Amino acid sequence: MNSTIRALALASVLAFSLQAKDQERTPRTDWTDTQLEELAWKIHQNCLTLDTHMDVPIVLKRPGFDISEEHSWHEHASQVDFPRMKKGGMDGGFFVVYVGQGPLTHEGRQKAIASGFEIADLIHKTVEEHSDLAAIATTPAEAYAIREEGKRVVFIGIENGYTIGRNIDLLKDYYDKGVRYFGVTHSKNNDLADSSTDPEGNLHMGLSDLGRAAIEECNRLGIMVDISHSSDKTVWDILELSKTPLLASHSGCYACYPHPRNLNDALLKEIAARDGVVQMNMFSAYMMDVEPNEERSQAMKAWFEKYRSGRELSEAEQVEATEQYVALQKKFPKPLSTVSAVVDHIDHMVKVMGIDHLGLSGDFDGGGGVENSMDIGQMMPITIEMLRRGYSEEDLEKFWGANVMRVLQASLDYAASLAESAEPQDS
Repeated sequence: MNSTIRALALASVLAFSLQAKDQERTPRTDWTDTQLEELAWKIHQNCLTLDTHMDVPIVLKRPGFDISEEHSWHEHASQVDFPRMKKGGMDGGFFVVYVGQGPLTHEGRQKAIASGFEIADLIHKTVEEHSDLAAIATTPAEAYAIREEGKRVVFIGIENGYTIGRNIDLLKDYYDKGVRYFGVTHSKNNDLADSSTDPEGNLHMGLSDLGRAAIEECNRLGIMVDISHSSDKTVWDILELSKTPLLASHSGCYACYPHPRNLNDALLKEIAARDGVVQMNMFSAYMMDVEPNEERSQAMKAWFEKYRSGRELSEAEQVEATEQYVALQKKFPKPLSTVSAVVDHIDHMVKVMGIDHLGLSGDFDGGGGVENSMDIGQMMPITIEMLRRGYSEEDLEKFWGANVMRVLQASLDYAASLAESAEPQDS
């Protein structure tokens, strides 16, 4: 038996063992809600708890927004701030440098690059202004140390490779600014790869040559490769190429709901076989059928055309945009999925991958949230439901932070090994 076949056989045995173990969980049917809540709080107090995809920089740009003050989704269309992190038993997570996909032109790329670095700098500025409450982390050790100080942990990730245009050298600049994952695509194709949801279909049939170079550079630097939003073929290409485990920072389960943003079982198995992690995405529209509401659709379209056309808004217009958005959400509440549905996805993925390969993202401030869990302060219902279904304290410690920290550490270790091997040897 050659080494490749032996490795695949071992992976299959391990996967079977994990599935068998997962099926042994016994639901806590005799526990009261109070008992479950007490145990949930104990778990959150005793382990690192991270959300791997928060679009809070979108809200940080609003005039007068103060992340050190508690807000609400209903009144402020805001889902993340430091008080609510503490309120929800969350240590922190990844703030995302997100730039929407624009034209694949020189001007478009240059604008995206400038926007990306502006957002990264905004994250740093925000944390520096509230250094008594939070700190930037770039390694698992730093995250645990920040947690011990009683502060919120802020990692930085990138959503959409459009932020580097065609210049992979910029990945080093982002790494130096603390970026520790790189989301290859967003909702449309870019220069690096195909998206799972581009209405025009494939552009590269997976990774482009530039995309391959970007993956290799991420590996070299110690940046996790994030495959959320990427097409299936793109993910397969990255699985074949990457030397480090992959991250899906906010992705659901296709078997539970067949949306192109969700991952099928074959991809889930392969991500797990290569020791990666998938963070379940609490985005309602990726978990349920939504009845068309033409009036809401037209109202939201008009809002986007007025306030998100790409032009610079004055401070007054930014305030107006927020007020109008809040009013629209109240007038046309978007349909929401449930905590139970989120855990249904988790259950299935655990059966396919094992608990060592799962985590969670609310996709907050980016459209995420389900009934009774609409912001970072309402994460305890997920833990309570998982406890009710028989997940252990050890399971939840892995789920809430240890798994993704393992993948980050593997990425950093691989980069360190490359740097060490490249050092000149004494003669």
